[in-house]
Amino acid sequence: MSTQTRGGGGAVARFFRLQPVTAWLITASLAVYAATALQARSVMSNHLSPLFEATALFPPVVAVRDEWWRLLTSAFQHFGPLHLLLNMYMLWILGLAIERSIGHARFLALYLVSALGGSVAVMFYGQNSLTAGASGAIFGLMGAYAIVAAALRLDIKGIAVLLALNIGVSFVVPGISLAAHLGGLVVGAIAAVALVVLPRRLPGRVGRAGRETASWAGYTVVVVLAAVAGVYAAESMTLASILGA
Repeated sequence: MSTQTRGGGGAVARFFRLQPVTAWLITASLAVYAATALQARSVMSNHLSPLFEATALFPPVVAVRDEWWRLLTSAFQHFGPLHLLLNMYMLWILGLAIERSIGHARFLALYLVSALGGSVAVMFYGQNSLTAGASGAIFGLMGAYAIVAAALRLDIKGIAVLLALNIGVSFVVPGISLAAHLGGLVVGAIAAVALVVLPRRLPGRVGRAGRETASWAGYTVVVVLAAVAGVYAAESMTLASILGA
């Protein structure tokens, strides 16, 4: 028994050491879910928690109250245990496949901008829906994986099938935010081009420092454009409500 316990603890420690961003993102999502379940006094109805209500994405609240943090905090909220576990399983798989190959900082950057992209898409196309979950960020990571693998001329059949299946489910299953999924996918793929692919294709004379600068400068442009799109969506909603009043 003691040997198995040490082995399990060693596996967890190894996971935190080799994929620390993935490990801490999963830990944060589990902790947030536990907090909402405790507040709501329900494992299945954790969305009734005040914390959930204050951090999930509801576009009219963002537009009227300027609660912009919801565009990112909503990625750490989930509707019930099944939603949470499915997303964390996908995050774990993608973290094992991607994080060490592109670097911890880039992996976190892709995750966050993909979450932002998914939320911005909801601001445009899911304006009356309460949205939560890491799916937008996860779709972004899948898109990033496909882009980087294709650029390196690796086999992308597996990730292509995974993407096709998940997009198909997004269309078929009711209650799933297609906007968040596609928004995260598109922004994650674009960010991967800026952050990983293009800098590697710069001439050798640019040097490592130059490639790093170009990498993060390109990423910053993607973040700014996504943020501007979010502001535009909020302003459009506000204007529409004024004209409709």
